Amino acid sequence: MKHSGLIFTSLALCCSLANAASDSTLSGDTLHIPHVMYEGKMYDVKMKYQAPDRLILQTATPITSKPTNPAVMVPKNLKFSLSEIAVGSKFYKAKVSLLNDSEFQAIDVAETMPLGTVKSFTDLGIIENGKDSYAYAISDDGTVITGKVRDNDRNAFPAIFDYTQGNIETLVDLGGGRPRPTAANNNGAIAGYGILKTEKGAPRIYKAFYNKSGADLVNLGTLGGTDSRALGMNNNDMLVGWSASKADNSDHIAFMTDASSGTPVLKPLEGELLGGQRSFAFDINDNNQIAGVATKADGSAIAFTYKDGVTTELGSLDDSGYSEARAINDKGETTGWSLTTSGKYAAFMHDGTSMTELPGLGGDTQAYDINTHGHIVGSARDEENTRHAFVYKDGHLMDLYKMIPAADKENWKELREAYSISDDGVVVGRGRFWTDKAEDKSASRAYRIQL
Repeated sequence: MKHSGLIFTSLALCCSLANAASDSTLSGDTLHIPHVMYEGKMYDVKMKYQAPDRLILQTATPITSKPTNPAVMVPKNLKFSLSEIAVGSKFYKAKVSLLNDSEFQAIDVAETMPLGTVKSFTDLGIIENGKDSYAYAISDDGTVITGKVRDNDRNAFPAIFDYTQGNIETLVDLGGGRPRPTAANNNGAIAGYGILKTEKGAPRIYKAFYNKSGADLVNLGTLGGTDSRALGMNNNDMLVGWSASKADNSDHIAFMTDASSGTPVLKPLEGELLGGQRSFAFDINDNNQIAGVATKADGSAIAFTYKDGVTTELGSLDDSGYSEARAINDKGETTGWSLTTSGKYAAFMHDGTSMTELPGLGGDTQAYDINTHGHIVGSARDEENTRHAFVYKDGHLMDLYKMIPAADKENWKELREAYSISDDGVVVGRGRFWTDKAEDKSASRAYRIQL
């Protein structure tokens, strides 16, 4: 057995990772991992930290006893990442590369927070005479948060939340209420969809919109039908979504449009995509790579990525025949959800080559966004069908409500959805805020979490 393979077990440092044995211990500068599985055999491993940046294998003793805790599974890999290293009262993450058979060197060291904790939690509030609020999107740089607010008469308004000042800027919607801002970028622009004002009893008409720098919402029109929805936007002011092209709105066509100058014109994605009749674009990265879902000729609906007329089918978990790509980062990594053979929806992460199922909480799991570090947010249902906002990072799917300070738990009943995450780890979404705890009454409220 080569020592270089066993060095990978340092992933278990501080007992913080999902594949680490829970009885691993760090005493002084010695890491002890009692149950390590390597090429079908079990080992008791001890490693030593040598300042400033080296980990040295001390012993790897074969054992035959069955562990009471999960073993660390060690692949043959000479590079790895440490997600949580405790040094005094501070925590760090690092990438590690091989120096020789028994010694590795840590590189790209950065301070981080212990898994299961957050730096801050912010109630984004409600407007004066307000009823509730929702935060749907945050820009990649974390400076723009958008969503909607409602007053006590249930009138809804698109909103931009300035958490630094505690202000909420409301915008004039498209006239019919029910606004849904779905995207925000580093340029201060937001995009989404809302309802046009129509005669009482008439069918609702949804229109995609765009807004920048406090101007009125721009109605983006359609591809020929009456309905359209803008769902994603990048920092080049390129927008994507879907629109009907037929008067009876019987179809859905994925579109892309350039809002950086002049009046945006919706353009359908070129080609037949996956060969079916319907397509939906949900997100676009700064390389103008698009993520979405489209039907195939056999009627199944499959996640895809698209760029310059070329569509890549992403497949589905367990060949279940249904998946949706909801977000894509600048590395081309996508997330969303897929039906599985168990009949439940599971969140996934696709690295451009293969799709990996994320852990869940016992029920359906849906992922809504992914940042440049591959951190994913969404909503997971437990076995009792209760929704929990989550973040997935460093191999863990974590319930965000459990991570917020105890004092905030007194004011919040639950966090249901995490809709968006910035590149610096700011998560926004909505939960239930106690309005009368004694009477078990609560209302939807927007929140911001700094991981």
